[in-house]
Amino acid sequence: MSNVARAGEKETSEATRKYRIINSRFLLSISFLLSLLFSPLLAAQHNMHGMSNSGGLLDSSMPADNEVLARAPQSIMLNFASEVRLVKLALKETKQGEILIDFRYDPQAAMRYMQKLPMLAAADYYKVEWAALRASGELVRGSFYFSFGDNAKPPSEYMNEMDHEMMIMAPDYRLL
Repeated sequence: MSNVARAGEKETSEATRKYRIINSRFLLSISFLLSLLFSPLLAAQHNMHGMSNSGGLLDSSMPADNEVLARAPQSIMLNFASEVRLVKLALKETKQGEILIDFRYDPQAAMRYMQKLPMLAAADYYKVEWAALRASGELVRGSFYFSFGDNAKPPSEYMNEMDHEMMIMAPDYRLL
């Protein structure tokens, strides 16, 4: 084989090696960017289960998270670890969406809040969302779930059923 042929072969193998390095770096970059894109969605889905209670601010609630009651509650009660200003209290049902509970912001800080509820219709489960301002001005959000009735199941069972029905599609990097 001539020196020219060997040099051409060497250049071709060098070009192939460089192409593979660039291609693998490109795919690695794409997978990193996709992981950044999808990680908040996966975290949000994960946080859907159970009480979302930032920093242990909410000591307890009535109804308790994931509680199954015999009948519809007449009120919601939140007990906080320290004085806060409750800025949001919302009740949601899966089919109806948000239910008007007539929450009014009170600028006075307190550790306990109670909100009367309207008559609640039968539903799989309800979600209570709250947001409170600490004395430092930090906004903390949280939520909890409850259900009621003779045939009611804990809300976590409904959410687990929904998780199993969802499919997560992974991108096919070969198509890039």
